[in-house]
Amino acid sequence: MALPYCIPYFDAHCDTLTKFNSLRQSSRNHIDLLRLHHYAPAAQVMAIWAPPGFDGPAAFRRIMLTVNRELKENRDLAALCTSVAEADAAAKNDMVAVFLSVEGANLLRCSVAGLLDAYRRGVRMVTLCWNRDNRLCGSAMDTGAGLSADGVRFVNACWEKGVAVDLSHASEKTFWDVMRIAKRPVLCSHSNARSVCGHPRNLTDAQISAIVHNEGVIGLNLCPDFLGLGRNMDAVLAHIDHFLCMDARENLCLGTDFDGVETLPEGIVGVESMEELYEQMLAHRFSEALVQDIFFHNLRRFLGEAL
Repeated sequence: MALPYCIPYFDAHCDTLTKFNSLRQSSRNHIDLLRLHHYAPAAQVMAIWAPPGFDGPAAFRRIMLTVNRELKENRDLAALCTSVAEADAAAKNDMVAVFLSVEGANLLRCSVAGLLDAYRRGVRMVTLCWNRDNRLCGSAMDTGAGLSADGVRFVNACWEKGVAVDLSHASEKTFWDVMRIAKRPVLCSHSNARSVCGHPRNLTDAQISAIVHNEGVIGLNLCPDFLGLGRNMDAVLAHIDHFLCMDARENLCLGTDFDGVETLPEGIVGVESMEELYEQMLAHRFSEALVQDIFFHNLRRFLGEAL
């Protein structure tokens, strides 16, 4: 793939680390470093996740060993980054900036000690829960409970340390509990608009407005179940249109969920297809400045303020 001009790319969420394939090149994955490297600059938040029942600290340590090995073997292509300054330095050296997130604080034993250990290992973003409630909070796909006392301590520790709090997967009650005590911008790394597709993992208009007011970001998710409509490129554009109608021009970013979904929208096969989305957005009469903000600058700005 040879892009006709430089397209910047910064994605807030993928599950490629769960595939245990080569990060450098893999036809089985939606993302690999060689394909990411075609974008300039290129940055990717990679989630550490494990299935329920296996999502404890041992799994976290095992996945971190894989991450460290892969990044060492691919140090000509990518660099682990813990700040925007490090990502900018990676871009100057023509490298992909890789940020690490934890999807589901169960991997950290839902504890501040686990959070601090993850921080030392390079993690800079944490999703409080996955599809089940945990000690910190309720999930959008479970009981819908709110933030617990342990959850309050955990999110405060995140903000004190400089770890971004990710509210994708959290219940609406958890969302509002966090927003009431927010000390820094928060994000929903891979969530769409519920007014366009009524999935419980998507955000209500009130939640979108709260993120805008908080100066956080929302990552556009390519999971067909969260897109609805025709589950195609037009559906993606419909969600973007709605976010922009909600004054989220500076708050919308990419949160593809690549390698976390079994199927993708029609017309998208992997990260290489994001060039086509870029072109479709221009054809939809979005300005190039707006498209580049969504593709790169909004998430970069957020991380500069959140970390």
